[in-house]
Order: sequence, then structure tokens, then C-alpha cells
Amino acid sequence: MVDALSRASRWVEPPLGRVIDLRPAHGVPQVELGPADGRVVSAGALAVDTERETRHRNADAAVRDARARGILTLENEDEFAFYRYADSADELRDYIATKFRHTRMDAPTHAHAASLMRRRPGARLWLREQAAIRELRPAAAAAETPRRSR
Repeated sequence: MVDALSRASRWVEPPLGRVIDLRPAHGVPQVELGPADGRVVSAGALAVDTERETRHRNADAAVRDARARGILTLENEDEFAFYRYADSADELRDYIATKFRHTRMDAPTHAHAASLMRRRPGARLWLREQAAIRELRPAAAAAETPRRSR
């Protein structure tokens, strides 16, 4: 992965070019319900395979290594909640099964979400996942351009 980051850092145009690292942050995606009263209710968490956790740990390590080697410098980083909405627990479960490789909605979470939907007509069902974004500047470009302040 460090080799890929090194190659990417050479593809961007100085002084404004950046490498963007955008992926799920640490934590398990949550299935939640937003009733009309505005109070968010948890239906449970998704089941995450160790493969996903390992892949993201390795990506974090590669970014740290690329920074330690002086290939990239960190300009900015942030986390935000990313939502996927569904009309039913079945729709959300099927979406996750289709789009996620190493994550699934287990039977208890599905049943709880369906039960909450039946008991709270008009409520909105969603999957909330924390996403992390990093703006990385190639080290050569960082030396050429002063850092922005935010």
C-alpha cells in the first residue's frame, strides 16, 4: 500500500494536488430509526468480519508509514456520519448484502429494526457509518507551498 501511495503522490500536480484518503472510520456501522419525535433509536450494529477490520488497519498503517518516510504530509482530516436510508428492514438488509463484502445485518438486528418500524409508523430507517477523510499532500509539494490555515 505504501508503494501505491508513493505512486499516487507522483501523479498529483504541485502545488495544489492532493491525495484523498476516504473510507470508513473505525467503528461498526449502526442501524438506527428516526421517529417523528426526533429521538434516534438504535436497532443494533452490523456484523463486521475481521477481514474488513484488518484491511482498514493496514490502510491506516500504510498512511502512517508514507508520512514517516516523508512521502506525504497530512493537510487536514475529519470524520463525518454517512447515512444510507431505506424504507424497510428487508430493503436495508438486502442493500447491505449486495453492496458490502465483509459486513452484514444479522438476524437479531434485522428483526429488531423490523419491529421498531412496525411500532413507530412514519419513522425513518437508516444505516449510519462514520467515514474518515484525509487530505494528504505530496511531501515535495508541501515544501513548495505554504500550509493553508483553517
